[in-house]
Order: sequence, then structure tokens, then C-alpha cells
Amino acid sequence: MNRFIVSAAIAVCLVGSTAYAADSTTAAPSTTAQAPMAPAAAPAMTTLETRTAECASLTTQWDTAEAANASHSKLAKAQAGAAKAKVNCATEATSAHKKTGITQFKAALKLLGVKATK
Repeated sequence: MNRFIVSAAIAVCLVGSTAYAADSTTAAPSTTAQAPMAPAAAPAMTTLETRTAECASLTTQWDTAEAANASHSKLAKAQAGAAKAKVNCATEATSAHKKTGITQFKAALKLLGVKATK
């Protein structure tokens, strides 16, 4: 029985010291330099910002088309649509108003035979 206890104690000491040796090793610190972080990309424009820019572009296109088509037979109807579009595009409340304004501007330009560009 004493042999068994002694051999068990030796086994525990050997296994324990091996586990301790494996646990006590530390990884060498890395000497490689990390690459600097790239600058963050600019955030994408929101829907409201995009539609605001499109409204501005269509307003300019409308002014040009209105002057070029002063004698067009559908000018009065197109002007009425463009007036509504300007009101909707000037609204800062939601992008839905601006979307409506964009649609109205495109319809007014189409009445004059002008294709809206972005």
C-alpha cells in the first residue's frame, strides 16, 4: 500500500510540474509594427441630402427649360407643376416631400419635351 501512495505522489508531482511549466511560458512580445489605420470613409449621404441635391439640380434644369420654351403650348401647365414642385422641394420636413417635388419637376420638364438629368 505504501508503494501505491508513493508512486501516486510521484505521478502527481510530475504531472503537476509539467502542467505548471506549460502554463508559465509566455508568448514573446510581437516586434512587428502594426500598420496605421486607414482614415474612415466619409459617411454616405442620407436620403434627405440626396433628394435635396436632386431638387437643386432639377430647379436649375427647370429654369433653363422654362426660358428656352417660352412659347411652348404646354408651358402654363408645366409652370403650375413646377410651382408645386418648388414648394415640395423647399420643405425641410421629410424626404417624402422632396421625392414628390422631384417627381413633379420631372413631369413639368417632360411636358416641355425636356429629359431631366441627375
